[in-house]
Amino acid sequence: MLVPVRKDVFRWEAPDPADDWMMVGHLFVRETGVVFVDPPMVPGLLEAARRLGKFEAILITEQNHTRAARFISKRAGIPVYLPESIPGAVEPWEAERVKQIGDFEMYEAGNVIGFQAYKFGEDYALLSDKKELLVGDNARGDAKGNVLIFPEWFNLYSPGTPYPAPEDFSREWRDSLREQFKDIVKTTGANSLLASHNYDIIGNLQERTNKL
Repeated sequence: MLVPVRKDVFRWEAPDPADDWMMVGHLFVRETGVVFVDPPMVPGLLEAARRLGKFEAILITEQNHTRAARFISKRAGIPVYLPESIPGAVEPWEAERVKQIGDFEMYEAGNVIGFQAYKFGEDYALLSDKKELLVGDNARGDAKGNVLIFPEWFNLYSPGTPYPAPEDFSREWRDSLREQFKDIVKTTGANSLLASHNYDIIGNLQERTNKL
């Protein structure tokens, strides 16, 4: 279930019930405890994670990724950290799920329980202490190890309503998001991309980003 990314970092997947892609969660084992990032629920998740240490917190990269945060938070008694978001960028049902989480805190750019948050489009990118960049929907890797910047990856799948089509976004907006990503990767020295959907890019993110 939990696949090692490196020592003390794991990932797992679950199919999105609404779309043709995989939801990916990541788990960090630290001295202070286990941190879940964008966790989708799969059977046995908490039992497997509990073997790695005490539970510390749940970190969400964007408000559309509440996933199993409410369940885990209530079951384990740990807080949820959510980013500030532009209201129009959050689906109505996810906004309602945020209200139901219970114990949560909002974060902005800066330090978030040991991760560094950087504004990235309408969301945030989070940098771990090992130079891994955690991103929600704005970037991911493909099966060949290439970086795909939102909304490029829409061309690979069959999203249904209410998601907009790639042509609904202006070229200027797409170019801006691409340049923001390149700047974050260069400025932070990030070497890996841990994406919340589909594929991670491990170890050669600088090289892959230079090809954007």
